[in-house]
Amino acid sequence: MQIAAIQKLTLLDFPGKTACTVFTPGCNFRCGYCHNPELVLPEKIAAAKKDLIPESAFFNFLAKRKGLLDGVCVTGGEPTLQKGLLIFLKKIRRRGFLVKLDTNGSHPEILEKLLHARLLDFVALDVKASPENYEKLTRLKGAAGEIKISKNLIQQSGVPYEFRTTLVHEIHDKKEFGKILEFVRGAEKFFLQNFESKHGCLDPKFEKFHGFTKKELAKMCDEAKKFVRECGVRS
Repeated sequence: MQIAAIQKLTLLDFPGKTACTVFTPGCNFRCGYCHNPELVLPEKIAAAKKDLIPESAFFNFLAKRKGLLDGVCVTGGEPTLQKGLLIFLKKIRRRGFLVKLDTNGSHPEILEKLLHARLLDFVALDVKASPENYEKLTRLKGAAGEIKISKNLIQQSGVPYEFRTTLVHEIHDKKEFGKILEFVRGAEKFFLQNFESKHGCLDPKFEKFHGFTKKELAKMCDEAKKFVRECGVRS
């Protein structure tokens, strides 16, 4: 299991819980607006290989947080690319901590194994676009089909979950957003995350793109509430 970084405390990432966050390197998506190219691009990951955190160091840290933290958020990159993920999560659970997984949904076979093994207490699925535009945005062939399977697995699992979409003004127009709402229809929770234009995007051209205004996001959130049980906006 490769660990690129650890956030020692988060009160936001695991709903209702105090947690730490583990960041894993590697992602099979190439979303241009991604703000973490160091966790995505192979050449950047290779350059930082010497800085990877040993599992032993992480579990030593976790032992000292017993009684202080409720759980561990595992995010990326894309965690389901990690060959040791299942065993890693088992180790976390054996130590009495809850587990939240952030995933892009591109490996439903791994997600199914984790759900079947009852290793997940919360799942967050990133919904990048409508199914018909998934390949264009993520640059991964067949992505839409995998996401549909993962979405259904999560919704049928009985495990608490949320779907979330990062909104880019130049990509997620009214028509596209409407298609996304149809895709997430019936979801328990759906969160809108506003894109922030800044230096360091995976694709430099996205540095000139924009997010939405607070008024626009509020209107989109109201529209989403017609399709899902709960919708909110995250900055």
